[in-house]
Amino acid sequence: MTDRPLPSFGLAFEEMVIARLLERRAEERPDGKFVVYGDTAWTFAEVDAAASRLAGGLSELGVSRGSTVALFLPNGPEFINSYFALGKLGATMIPVNTAYRGYMLEYLLNDTECEILVVDARYLDRVLESAERFESLTTLVVVGAIEPGSLVGGLRTLSFTDLAGSAAAPCDPSLSAMDINCVIYTSGTTGPSKGVPITNAHGVAKAIEVIRLCEIGEEDVIYAPLPLFHSFALLRGVVAALVVGGSCALRERFSASGFWGDVRKLGATVGYCVFSIPQILKKAPPSNADRDHPLRCLYNARHDAEFESRFGVRLIEGYGLTEAGVAMYVRPGEIAPAGSCGRVSEDWEVRLVDEHDVDVPVGETGEIVLRPRYPGLITPGYLNKPEATVATFRNLWFHTGDLASIDVDGFYYFRDRKKDAIRRRGENVSSWEVEQVLLEHPAIGEAAVIPYPSALGEDDVRVAASLREGAELTPEQLVEYCVQRMPDFMVPRYVEFLDELPRTPTGRIEKYRLRSQELSASCYDRGDPRDASRPASARGADPD
Repeated sequence: MTDRPLPSFGLAFEEMVIARLLERRAEERPDGKFVVYGDTAWTFAEVDAAASRLAGGLSELGVSRGSTVALFLPNGPEFINSYFALGKLGATMIPVNTAYRGYMLEYLLNDTECEILVVDARYLDRVLESAERFESLTTLVVVGAIEPGSLVGGLRTLSFTDLAGSAAAPCDPSLSAMDINCVIYTSGTTGPSKGVPITNAHGVAKAIEVIRLCEIGEEDVIYAPLPLFHSFALLRGVVAALVVGGSCALRERFSASGFWGDVRKLGATVGYCVFSIPQILKKAPPSNADRDHPLRCLYNARHDAEFESRFGVRLIEGYGLTEAGVAMYVRPGEIAPAGSCGRVSEDWEVRLVDEHDVDVPVGETGEIVLRPRYPGLITPGYLNKPEATVATFRNLWFHTGDLASIDVDGFYYFRDRKKDAIRRRGENVSSWEVEQVLLEHPAIGEAAVIPYPSALGEDDVRVAASLREGAELTPEQLVEYCVQRMPDFMVPRYVEFLDELPRTPTGRIEKYRLRSQELSASCYDRGDPRDASRPASARGADPD
């Protein structure tokens, strides 16, 4: 299985339509366990039937092929059923990070021109806060207690339960592999976040890639304790289980104390994670039960011999992007050199180039550029951003903005991010977007946001800012302002006020100089909200 390219997985290109795959599985394996959430499991037939009924209700609202509908939902059956219902209609699903509020919520819904938002009732206060700034939104489909037909911030409200009880609607017969299935937003660098359209074929390809890497089969149980609003748990978890006819177990969020108990209870054989999760699991005291579980591998983790030896779990590392796929990875049974993210995938061409797109020699660092060997493996371009699309796809290669080197044996080593983004708690944070929120504060004159290494192996958000003349503001007050205007994972941990920020002769802020400076004695440290010593109300996504 390990060396087969995409076409060998039993699906012709025209069959790579996610909603049709669900109907196919419902016919072939109606009683097969498909999705598990909490203590409840749904079969392929049950998910297909629920999605068809909801598709009927959404169709009556005018949702059809090409419509965009956003999901502001936590993990659960409502998200799964909505995703597949929209797929059956040929509509595009826009997942909304459940931490979003203010600017980020407004930007995403306006950029996608969403008219309908499926929202959990617990998030209605955030929708109301931004109601006047939505440009296209007209209708809320509410999961939870709400009076149907009432107005929330001038928006019409409908009951999700009522729609979910409608007459069933089958798949749109005109669906194709190149129809846009969803749009995933990835953090901006020198501008706002970019919407990445994912076609049906691309979504299936993402699933097939992880099936190959983890050698997933029909008998496997995938455990994905990650949010569905990211493409990772959704496409590489739920859709991967759909492709092989296996099952995917979901959890609202990762829990260190519950992880191994979940694995044993679910019979999970394959797990998904972000880089910090193995490090968190290692912090637990050694136990005789460390190897008493069915898990054989964790995907999306740096190689760690100590972890693998202690828990008997293989950590699988690769290099991939939302816009494309896993272009390099470590093959099953392969022993890669320390620090390597593997060799080039069978499905991709990869080069390392300098600023002129000239290949760099072996051992030297260059930007990763890539292109697929098969159709449907890469985004068709950024939503509403033609200039960014042209710049990224220049010279017939997709420019990742990431830096790497290669050794004589063909193993790649990720070196750094060329683009100005921050990776925090498994989330990509746009420094530009954090800066825009900071600059909205009347006391802030200038602001620069940069990463600062986290003890858990990713980044913390660091701010260097200057105040307007005569303004008074404390770092604590600025952090509190950020808490009200942005998701917790974007809220700065470190804040320092400077008289002026370092600049180039042309006036640009020299972020590299700020990055090279250690934290000063005057720098405010909010602390890690996940620290158990802080009140629960002050913590974010707690790994407990």
